[in-house]
Amino acid sequence: MEIQWSLVLFTVVSGAGAWLFASSMIEALAKKDELPTKVESIVAFVLLAVGGCLSVTHLKHVDRILEALNHPTSGIFVEAAMIGVTCALIAIYFILLVRGSSNGILTGVGLAAAVVGVIFTFACGASYMMDARAVWCTPALPAAYGLTAAGLGTAVNLLMKAAQKREAASVSLAGLLALIGSICGLVVSAVFLLGAREVVVALAMPWTVALVIAAVVALACGAVAWKKPELGLALGVVATAGACIAAIAMRVAMWLVGTPLLDFFLMPLD
Repeated sequence: MEIQWSLVLFTVVSGAGAWLFASSMIEALAKKDELPTKVESIVAFVLLAVGGCLSVTHLKHVDRILEALNHPTSGIFVEAAMIGVTCALIAIYFILLVRGSSNGILTGVGLAAAVVGVIFTFACGASYMMDARAVWCTPALPAAYGLTAAGLGTAVNLLMKAAQKREAASVSLAGLLALIGSICGLVVSAVFLLGAREVVVALAMPWTVALVIAAVVALACGAVAWKKPELGLALGVVATAGACIAAIAMRVAMWLVGTPLLDFFLMPLD
């Protein structure tokens, strides 16, 4: 099946923004760092906005996106609405942060943005669950979408915490989150791809290998940063690159195994 690169990059880039903000909120709630900073909010917002723009480029007639948004039950509408709400909440959070609002208000708005953003990353995968694509019609697909985005977003969080020279406890927790995110993304991606193993072997083996190697690199960097936060900057760069490759590879493999005819030709004969 032809790879829809616009949609691949849409979920990778926007997912990174959603999970960057969410992981920063997790650190704040764990009392290992302050609430998301202005820089983190801006980067998260930009990633979400850029990702949203990328989603439109797969249409041959971009102006027809408005027609697609006229159907509230469609996957396009749900994704657009959720990404719009997340961006709006992060923008509100940023304004409140600049104005010096109380931590209670900032925490409430930030938590709402994080929750909607995280749900959005899983919804991106859920929109592909359809009977016409048997290998896609499994809960493992939205789980793989959401958790590979988590691996990337937590890696970006590690990079940003280290780049901003946050305290060791903050960078250490960021490394742990990157480790957990990459492990979860790798495990659920493996579950999804094992469900279509015959087609994977035929069409998507190189991308599957790239997914495993890149995810292992990302989780290894997270593990080292957890124990040695002073190396967080270099490890954050490598973890981000690895998690990004893993997230892209998972989505490319998904598109390659989505051809329904191959299910028939590869079906063992009785």
